Amino acid sequence: MQQLNQNGLEMFIENLNDLYIELLIEDALREHQKKEYAQLIEDALLKHDKTAFMQYTAALKKLTAI
Repeated sequence: MQQLNQNGLEMFIENLNDLYIELLIEDALREHQKKEYAQLIEDALLKHDKTAFMQYTAALKKLTAI
């Protein structure tokens, strides 16, 4: 019985670690996307491209709402 509990605990910890790693990766990707959108927004402003500006700011707002 104790072995069964130990295996269950090990499985729980492994699943928890996997979830943590997945969340870290998602957060890193989201931060990278935010930086890319910020750069695209800046470029659109410099080029006076209202359409691109609106598109990228909407995408950034959607990304930050998550």
